[in-house]
Amino acid sequence: MWPWNRLKDETFYEDLCYKYYERIYLYCLRRVKGQEELLDLVEECTQNTFLEARKQLAKLVNHPNVEGWLYTTARNLVNLSFRSMYTKNKYEISMDDHILEAWAQVDDELEELFNGTADLDKLCEEILEGLQADEYELYRDYFKNNMSVSELAGKHEISATAMTTRIYRLKKKIKKSVRIHFEK
Repeated sequence: MWPWNRLKDETFYEDLCYKYYERIYLYCLRRVKGQEELLDLVEECTQNTFLEARKQLAKLVNHPNVEGWLYTTARNLVNLSFRSMYTKNKYEISMDDHILEAWAQVDDELEELFNGTADLDKLCEEILEGLQADEYELYRDYFKNNMSVSELAGKHEISATAMTTRIYRLKKKIKKSVRIHFEK
């Protein structure tokens, strides 16, 4: 973009924000029906509307109805936020104190049952013996020594992506070994 066009676009964007920011904020606030607990959502949707406007600035400069575009974008962002909240709430479980107490009791009982049937030290030893030398070294460095993926990638002289894949495969192998152990 030519320097004078960039300056013109920046001025256009600043004017856009100055003229419409408060209106779009109030519009988003009306869309959530003034619910106090959703003020963060209102602020986020308003800011995202203007971030999107910044991304689409080249189109907006010549757009026949910039204000309408802003309102439509704000409405879509509020609706998307509501859908996300609905989906999140759909899969969340609200637990009151009675349920939490019962859950804790069941958790304790399951832990006792598990500890009674499994010797964890023996299980760990058995599973780690099934690893090859390079896998055991990776296990020790990543899980015991808490080395980062980038540190491990440097140590083994491979890319971080390749190291992430190796760690994923190691986890998968360990999980499979545990599953086989408990199926016996």
